[in-house]
Amino acid sequence: MCLLKVYLEEDSGRKLVAAEVAFISREDGGFKLRNIENRELAFLKDVVVSLIDTFNSVLVLKPES
Repeated sequence: MCLLKVYLEEDSGRKLVAAEVAFISREDGGFKLRNIENRELAFLKDVVVSLIDTFNSVLVLKPES
């Protein structure tokens, strides 16, 4: 099973926020990341999607401008 790795784009590069992400939902002005057991791994607010790479199972988010 190919689950996502989610990174946050920062000035210094990409920071891994969560691995083995199965579900992503838009809630309360942010993104809630959950694993296969539906447990919350992270909640990121004031970010937008920068890149979705399905071949490598990567999602990159960046701060809203």
